[in-house]
Amino acid sequence: MMSRTSPCLGGVQLSPRRVTSLGPGLPGLVSIIIPTYRRVKEMREAALSALAQTYPNVEVIVVADGPDPDARAAVEGIDARLRYFELEKNSGPAEARNRGVRMSRGEWLAFLDDDDLVLPERVERCIAAAQADRPNVMIACRTIYRRDGKQDDVWPQRPIGPDEDVSEYILVRPSLLGRPGVIPVQALMVHRSIFEIVPFTTHRDHEDWAWLLEAWNIAGARVEFVWEPLVIYNIVTESISRSRRMNWRDSLHWANRYRKWLTPRAYNSFLATKVALKAKRAGELKGVAEIFMTIANNRPRPLDILFVAGVALLPNVLLQAAWKRSLSSGESHETPAEASTPR
Repeated sequence: MMSRTSPCLGGVQLSPRRVTSLGPGLPGLVSIIIPTYRRVKEMREAALSALAQTYPNVEVIVVADGPDPDARAAVEGIDARLRYFELEKNSGPAEARNRGVRMSRGEWLAFLDDDDLVLPERVERCIAAAQADRPNVMIACRTIYRRDGKQDDVWPQRPIGPDEDVSEYILVRPSLLGRPGVIPVQALMVHRSIFEIVPFTTHRDHEDWAWLLEAWNIAGARVEFVWEPLVIYNIVTESISRSRRMNWRDSLHWANRYRKWLTPRAYNSFLATKVALKAKRAGELKGVAEIFMTIANNRPRPLDILFVAGVALLPNVLLQAAWKRSLSSGESHETPAEASTPR
């Protein structure tokens, strides 16, 4: 039985845990939840891709992050399986997802951002692997990362190992240009009982990783892969917000908040890559030095030292180019035209 106690990290309450019974849900029904905020055209395309599943027993729930008459009009009447809700005020994607969970009726839940797409076979493939008597097993698919609308790369390159800690899988980089494992929330199908224990929590950054760590460590959730790329995750490499590129102290706080659930290798790798790079982009070399000293006192890998040294010494333009290069998986994917441009 999964614990329903309110967890703490180092005595700090992670978030209020309202144990709300969601009920068992309708057997076999899959609810696809799409939070949206001021992306009307993209949201409609995401919703249409969710409705175009080869598995017929789905409902699509669109939740606007605040009143949005344009979003309501964009989806009104397009399909009886789609329901639309609005938050009373702008509260962030975590609360929009949580509202979608509460409004859902499915035994299994999936999520889609409003600028992403799912391929038609996504739910069919995942529901075939799901088992109601193993509600703690989340079913993941691989993800097609579409860069700037033209370059498709498939991630992850390997599934998570049977005894591998999730923090190591998602945070430890295997090489200077290599990437860790990838389990975005958009690629997961999750039994609704998980959300009675672990709702989404709001963070300035790394919200998906936070929820995955909580689901893994609080609810005892685990991940099994359907080894097919079934989700399209759109990345516009030059449009990541300035605040997210430079909020290194927020990221450092996040790492320390969740450090209990990060292995030393995962903690060091996160600091050496995410946090040090943000400090450099912010022009705070003292921050890079602070991160270096933290890592140096935590039994780092030589690779972690190389990462921080590279961040400190290389100009930002070269670091940006290296980041873009690291997005290339070397495995492309031909996406059917009807899946990439739903109507």
